[in-house]
Amino acid sequence: MRLLSRRRAASLASIVKCDAVPRAKTIRPAEPYLIAGAEEARRLGHGFVGTEHILLVLLRKPDGQARLVLEQLGVSAADAETAIGPCLAGGTPKIDPEALATIGIDFEAVRRRLEQTFGPGALERSHASCLGVAPRAKLALAYALDRAGGKPLGDEHILLGMLSVPDSLAARALGELGVSLEAAQAVVERGAGS
Repeated sequence: MRLLSRRRAASLASIVKCDAVPRAKTIRPAEPYLIAGAEEARRLGHGFVGTEHILLVLLRKPDGQARLVLEQLGVSAADAETAIGPCLAGGTPKIDPEALATIGIDFEAVRRRLEQTFGPGALERSHASCLGVAPRAKLALAYALDRAGGKPLGDEHILLGMLSVPDSLAARALGELGVSLEAAQAVVERGAGS
């Protein structure tokens, strides 16, 4: 486990070569957000997890602190979803049965054979571990851990982490709605649920 944490820290350090690299040594506390983001990415047919997927996760939590922060800044979850929408377009299924049929491959026959050999859902499971994580998403999660400052990682920290990476898709979409890191930080410091 320690080796895995070192590898994650090393890969994070290699993403950005500057003094502003977050101090987090592991993103383990952020894994639930990464897993939920991966589910969103798969649902949309994307081959990676980005800040846009993690933002969707935060927006879909009705009582989440990130959603409360955004509401206090005058941004509804629906507005944020609309703003991030263009970033989510273009996801396509990895396998196009019609394209395979044009070259004489019966996709359903292939699926049946895979399931005979490897069990039900074998094709879907083969894609489960194939998602990459966008460098900006890794960086945002590391910033989120820094923002938590030793406290349990919360939705509000994830939101601040994404806003800390200004060229991330989530930060750009929220920026279009007038959400800045400074404004969100002020709401979090005041206590979003207050």
